[in-house]
Amino acid sequence: MDVVSFTRPDRDNVDQLAIRAALYDTLRDAFEDSGIPWRQTVREDRGDGVLIFVSAEVSKVLLLGRMPARLAELLEHGNDGRTPRQRFRLRVVVHAGEVHHDAHGYAGYDVNLAFRLVDAGPLREAMEHSTAAVGLIVSEGVHDGVLRHGYGGLDAAAFEQVRVQVKSADVPGWIQLFTRGAVLPVPRRVARSESGVPQGPELPDAPVAGASAAGLVEDLDLVPGPPVGAGAGDGAAGPVAVVLADEASLLDELAGLGVRTVVLVGGAADLAAGLVPIARRPIYIDHEFIE
Repeated sequence: MDVVSFTRPDRDNVDQLAIRAALYDTLRDAFEDSGIPWRQTVREDRGDGVLIFVSAEVSKVLLLGRMPARLAELLEHGNDGRTPRQRFRLRVVVHAGEVHHDAHGYAGYDVNLAFRLVDAGPLREAMEHSTAAVGLIVSEGVHDGVLRHGYGGLDAAAFEQVRVQVKSADVPGWIQLFTRGAVLPVPRRVARSESGVPQGPELPDAPVAGASAAGLVEDLDLVPGPPVGAGAGDGAAGPVAVVLADEASLLDELAGLGVRTVVLVGGAADLAAGLVPIARRPIYIDHEFIE
């Protein structure tokens, strides 16, 4: 596991040492409270994090459910009493495999893979755009062997599958975010893909049919674009909106957000006339679903 933004510019050596001390205290308590004896773990310090080896006799259900939830709870409670520069959050990976030990430490493919996963771009981005105290990522082996079977009441649907591309690794991972006593949804802007399917450019999630105007705008996760008066020759395409329902009240919202391209699906075609002063390029799809 790694501390998020451990070396950020405003932290000096005193701050980093305080974070390291709090990290180990919090980890010890979280493991103990989750039924995983801290004294039975093997740890290798990594400066801004720690590599922890747990016996195969310990149920992975604890590592996927109880431990990260308790870790987030303890971490946020501790942060309440820390100075802003010494508050910290964690990225955590759970992986299982073969580990080799020599006179210098621990090595092997599975150790390398664990580091690739905890350094995954989607996990970093998920933490950047959420308030989660703990971001957990699970490897394919642990997902297929434990998580997808729902052992111990684990809910595989609460994890978001992502593609991990770090150095030589190109593998799937499953992310879940924890805050005090709750699981947070993974931010929409985090790129998602099925295993082995290349990710395209980031696009807004399609809203569901019948959504309210306000909810639809929120779900589109639009960002400010060029001025509404910009012509078709202007280089930037601007935000894209996908509209599934005939919601005339939505037009003012779209105009205010600077939307330049609107995709009308099914019954939303009746909005076309009202989009002329708003969208540079309206598109109509005569289907009820987008695949």
